[in-house]
Amino acid sequence: MNTKFPNLIVFILFSMGSIFAQQPLQLHEAISKMKENNTQLKVQQQEIDFSRAELAGTLSGFLPKISLSHSGFYTNDPLNSFGFKLQQKVVTQADFNPVLLNNPNEMYHFNTKLSVQQPVLNFDVFSAQKALKEKIKATEYQKQFAEAILTVEIKNTYTNLQFLYEAKAAIQKGILAYQEVLRNTQNMENQGYAKPSDVLMVQVGLTEVQNKEIEIDNNISNLSDYLSWLMGKDAANIYIPTEKLVQNVVLNEYLDFSEERADILAMKSGLGAQKKIMSMSKKGLLPRLNAFGEFNYNDKDIVGFGANGFMVGISLSWDIFDGNTTFNKIRQNKITVKKAETEMQLYIEKQQLELQKAKRDLVSNQSKIQLAKTAKQQAEETLRILENRYNQGLEKTSDVLISQATDLEKQVNYLAAVKDYNLSAIQIEFLTQSTN
Repeated sequence: MNTKFPNLIVFILFSMGSIFAQQPLQLHEAISKMKENNTQLKVQQQEIDFSRAELAGTLSGFLPKISLSHSGFYTNDPLNSFGFKLQQKVVTQADFNPVLLNNPNEMYHFNTKLSVQQPVLNFDVFSAQKALKEKIKATEYQKQFAEAILTVEIKNTYTNLQFLYEAKAAIQKGILAYQEVLRNTQNMENQGYAKPSDVLMVQVGLTEVQNKEIEIDNNISNLSDYLSWLMGKDAANIYIPTEKLVQNVVLNEYLDFSEERADILAMKSGLGAQKKIMSMSKKGLLPRLNAFGEFNYNDKDIVGFGANGFMVGISLSWDIFDGNTTFNKIRQNKITVKKAETEMQLYIEKQQLELQKAKRDLVSNQSKIQLAKTAKQQAEETLRILENRYNQGLEKTSDVLISQATDLEKQVNYLAAVKDYNLSAIQIEFLTQSTN
């Protein structure tokens, strides 16, 4: 028999166990890694950086533009020839001879020019700067809100993992109980006190519980992959929460809605940016004042600087009428601002409704915990009594199996009620948060 193939299977299974290693994970550690490595937060930071770059670009409305050029010409054009001589400051009396004016000799002309343009007063640039500053604030608040949402996702996923591990522990206890019933039933069959169908019935129940354990393991793997993505890591671990599933405490200060949340502040800053854009459009109707200057060197030689001249000036420009384009932009901006205000109000109203729903869910889940706890205790006691009577031959196998399944169901229901309560508490904490 070839022993290489079984050895290969063992090696593959060992390798898979190494790749998908179990790793204990603390909640605060998961949140910290998410803030450091999450891809969505990196995108948000890039948007902030882009907005800051846009703001830096508005400095062109205040800083001078300086250019340097060097040009060469070769011509016998009458007009240009006489003009170049003037620029080179070499005009003589003989150059006014009509024959030379009409038929000048070929000549070279080289010009070195330094140009400066300096904005002095452009009112719309000030508004553009203020609008971009509000946009930067909005993107920063959006990043904070993205962190808050991802933190909720981390907490929810972590809570669901806690539930799954607790449920798995309950199911494993159930498997042990089913195996004990199976052993007793097989012994009773050997003694003639049980039928083969009773054994098969127990085996079917055991298989169903084992399938539930497989399903839970699959869900644990899926949640671990999602946690890895949230933390910006490769999906190579099966995470084990270090904290047990216990009922969270909801503090009273979490119960009030605040408009100081990062998402609402982002909308307010975005609204402020829209208002500044409208102000920028209005200020586009005002005149612009700019200064300019030139300094020239002119010579017949390519590297000559024989003659120089300068010119400085101030330009006042005013678009008195641009075909009603600016007025239309102002009207559109007003509508955009009004729409943004309405959308923000609608958003706040929906968030307040969400908070009221979360509060009701919290109260409802608290009641479910109490009922589930009572049902769990009753099922445990019923199962204990039936198992004792079954071992004495006083109860049917089917009755024990039903009680066994009920006990397991009530245990999982209790854990689910605690999980749902904690998820409601996380939602309330999120909805009532405020930005410091």
